[in-house]
Amino acid sequence: MKVEEWTVLADLSSIPGALDRVAAALQRLGVPAKAVQEVELAVDEAVTNIILHGYEGAGGEIALSCKRMEEGAVVEIRDAAPAFDPTAAPAPDLEGGADERPIGGLGIHLMRKMTDAVLYEYREGENVLRLVKHFER
Repeated sequence: MKVEEWTVLADLSSIPGALDRVAAALQRLGVPAKAVQEVELAVDEAVTNIILHGYEGAGGEIALSCKRMEEGAVVEIRDAAPAFDPTAAPAPDLEGGADERPIGGLGIHLMRKMTDAVLYEYREGENVLRLVKHFER
């Protein structure tokens, strides 16, 4: 099982490079283009949430890894921000127009829609988020 790992600064300016690296790693691991795009979008939401809400812009590090499994791929995202379980967040209310709904909550919804599983655990002082994507070989 091949794994690629790296760390980025928890700063909004780090997001484009991190996403490029995720996409390139997934492509090298043989992930189909459509799955790469969907996972990239989910990672964008997760990393942005960590920076803005976890670290609250105060800085820190975010570790990312991409792993190929027989049935798909997993991107693991780890950070040392305060514990937050996105899997416990309620589904957003999508009724009514965008201007009638409360702001926020769509990032986690998007992560759920773009992947087959969003798994979370708090381990050794770190948030560990796994985004799982299944695809046909």
